[in-house]
Amino acid sequence: MNDILKNEHFERITSEHARNMYDCLCAACEQREGGMTDADQMLVFDVAYAEQIKELLRADIEKRGIGRMGRNGRQEYWQDNRSVSHFRAYCDQQRKLLAELRLTPNARRAANMTLDDDGFDDFPG
Repeated sequence: MNDILKNEHFERITSEHARNMYDCLCAACEQREGGMTDADQMLVFDVAYAEQIKELLRADIEKRGIGRMGRNGRQEYWQDNRSVSHFRAYCDQQRKLLAELRLTPNARRAANMTLDDDGFDDFPG
């Protein structure tokens, strides 16, 4: 792990939960075949920083709910809390980044998948 990068990342990651996630993901990356590169550490930062933002969005959703009824003169309408869609977008982005880091179950299976010899090369040409 690049400690200089970690210190730079921890200047922006202030949430304890996100910092723990960063450390766990770095440890998981270091255990992979090939270890962890600086580029991988940057992706880990993106995942952890997204987790920090998700915490803020989750708090907003708990405070304001998923939406509210609004009124414009005589009209009443439902107004969605935009934090919900942003929260979903950050979850999707985290999944993509974890797949890029080969830290999801499907990504690990695909990386470890070997082609079975089907015997095609044994047939006379």
